[in-house]
Amino acid sequence: MVELCQGNQCLLVLLQGFQPWRTLRPMPLDNGSSTQAERPTNFSSSMMKVFQRGLLSRRDKEAPRLTESGFQFLLMDTNAQLWYIVREYISNSQERGINQADLISFLLELSFHVAGEAYNLNTLSEIQKSMIKDFADLGLVKLQQGRKENWFIPTKLATNLSMSLTDSSARKEGFIVVETNFRMYAYSTSKLHCEILRLFSKVEYQLPNLIVGAITKESLYNAFENGITAEQIISFLQQNAHPRVADRMPSVPENVCDQIRLWESDLNRVEMTPAHYYDEFPSRDVFEAACDYARDQSGLLWEDPKKMRLVVKAEIHMHMREFLRGQNK
Repeated sequence: MVELCQGNQCLLVLLQGFQPWRTLRPMPLDNGSSTQAERPTNFSSSMMKVFQRGLLSRRDKEAPRLTESGFQFLLMDTNAQLWYIVREYISNSQERGINQADLISFLLELSFHVAGEAYNLNTLSEIQKSMIKDFADLGLVKLQQGRKENWFIPTKLATNLSMSLTDSSARKEGFIVVETNFRMYAYSTSKLHCEILRLFSKVEYQLPNLIVGAITKESLYNAFENGITAEQIISFLQQNAHPRVADRMPSVPENVCDQIRLWESDLNRVEMTPAHYYDEFPSRDVFEAACDYARDQSGLLWEDPKKMRLVVKAEIHMHMREFLRGQNK
């Protein structure tokens, strides 16, 4: 998972590893200051490209920023995040000289291994050995070095690759309780959880094992502007509901879900359409002819017959000009 921490106008990406994604690997990114960004240790460049593709954007010397897909990635469950990265890894495999069919075959083969059991690295081909190092970065395997032999140990993430993303048996234990007054309590010690919650809520204070916050209109507007949708937020809250409320129907209060959707719809009330404004027509006949022409072209947005004014879509502006020139002859 990618963790976003914003403080003193800096961006910090934390890549998490094994069981599931718990081992934090900090990678401070350049925020435009003179401090040079450091790369995470033991993290392959090929895997860095996978994370950066589609999730992070960077312009010239500006600091890397999360894209719309990056914000949405943060709210996915672990299996969905894993499959997103695996798909990206497969899609650019040919750039690294790896056949996609061989890669997919090896991934499927790995998913049928026994989790926690050690397998000899010498049983793998040279190409598979290069892949297994990237899989270790993803938390699919653990690498173990012995005195004479080297081993790889598949994790539960690897064995779950062949399972459906919606398999309820793989559901992780949640930590969030949302109340009808929009108060939110997250029973967690994870800084990652805290920063994810900041994406769409106002975190008021954090205790050693409890994060207290609220879902507000302002915090949701900020999330919507970053490309996160109301349904993604609601789904995240439901998937991560604390066991005490997870079995309730619904696990997230209906009034909270409805209000999140309403606040999202507020932003969609006004639709921006490029347009051109026309007035000072020489006669009512010309004005009415122009309205009829714009209407026939499906480009009429607004008309005022009393003052002979109209607004048309920008896409028919040139045609409208030619039409009016013909009317003035």
